[in-house]
Amino acid sequence: MKYANSIWQDHPGIHAVELSKLSPMSARKDNRWYWRDLPKIMDDGMWYPLLYYKVTPEWWNTKFKSWFGNSESWPGINPPIVNNDGMIWALKTGSNRHKCLKFMGYTRADAILFDDVNSLLKLGEQLREKDPLHGGIHGRTI
Repeated sequence: MKYANSIWQDHPGIHAVELSKLSPMSARKDNRWYWRDLPKIMDDGMWYPLLYYKVTPEWWNTKFKSWFGNSESWPGINPPIVNNDGMIWALKTGSNRHKCLKFMGYTRADAILFDDVNSLLKLGEQLREKDPLHGGIHGRTI
């Protein structure tokens, strides 16, 4: 088992999560994970943990999926992974890093589970805007 620690550890909720249990909520078709994010992770490591929350399969297949119309080929939607707790662990922030880590052979990574999407987005925005590891100079979370 290969484990990716995040460099930033300033949150009490950071824990290891199996990458195979996360369902990315977004995916870019331009392969930016490969040409932009992969070299940074290979050189510097993973700066910040992955951010996720749990949703029901019903929510994923109705509310979330409806945002994308009937696009069955969109990679973030099909197929979501329903875990043993009956929930989909929705990866809201970090889908490019998730793809990089899987490509590099990692099976687990640091992550933070949130009770709701609003608190997840709040921390995600703080990390992106303030970039505490780099004094706000990068404006990009890796």
